[in-house]
Amino acid sequence: MPYSRFMNGLIELNKGLRMMQKQLIKMVYLLLLLWAPLSAAAPIDSLIFETQLQEDRFKQLVQEIRCVKCQNTNIAGSNADLARDHRMKVYEMMKQGKSDDEIRHWFVVRYGDFVLYRPQIEARTWLLWGLPLLLIPVGAWLLLVQLRRQRVQATEEAPVVGALSESEQKKLDEVLK
Repeated sequence: MPYSRFMNGLIELNKGLRMMQKQLIKMVYLLLLLWAPLSAAAPIDSLIFETQLQEDRFKQLVQEIRCVKCQNTNIAGSNADLARDHRMKVYEMMKQGKSDDEIRHWFVVRYGDFVLYRPQIEARTWLLWGLPLLLIPVGAWLLLVQLRRQRVQATEEAPVVGALSESEQKKLDEVLK
């Protein structure tokens, strides 16, 4: 009997350890669930504007300027340190009384036209703006040429209906009798 009590005690201890393990796993999941949003939170720039118009102007400018590190994100939506520095540069230049064009020009001089989501229309960027307009009719023309070629090929390769060889005509006549 002492052996069975010992075994029963081990079984109960094992059940208790399993319950504690399940509780620990639940706690870890809960902590991870609570921690995840905090790790994804973006740093908030605390900038003070005198008027709502200035704040709207700032938001418009940071939406137009591309993050040169991220490349597919504007500096408003990027968490990169460089994007934060660029947001601060826009803020400082606004405080200095610079116009939107002067601020954009400052970025273009340092990073090229690529830094703007909407590059200026100039002699050196006309191809960038005009090429899509040229490619649409050229693409439509190429599509029409290809469709005509396919139609001509289909008619040339199509078998002539009703034209049977002599042997096929004899077999058909025998079947129809």
